[in-house]
Amino acid sequence: MVDLRNMKQAVSNMVTSAIYVTTQNQKVKRGVVSGGNVVIGNRVLPYTAAVDIYFADGDSVWCLISDGGRMAVVVGV
Repeated sequence: MVDLRNMKQAVSNMVTSAIYVTTQNQKVKRGVVSGGNVVIGNRVLPYTAAVDIYFADGDSVWCLISDGGRMAVVVGV
């Protein structure tokens, strides 16, 4: 049986170690999933996931802001 908690932690560690990477002059930002949106600082944005990962309301995720600042792209947990 797959231990999702350990898998989630391993992915989180991998993302954390790569968090300083910049994509098109845009830094990856930390947000919290809340009711179908991601809260990043004082912004609440709809999101899409760039990879097939599991996360739920209340989870912290790493995001890139896209679509002219109107969408968060979740790139890791």
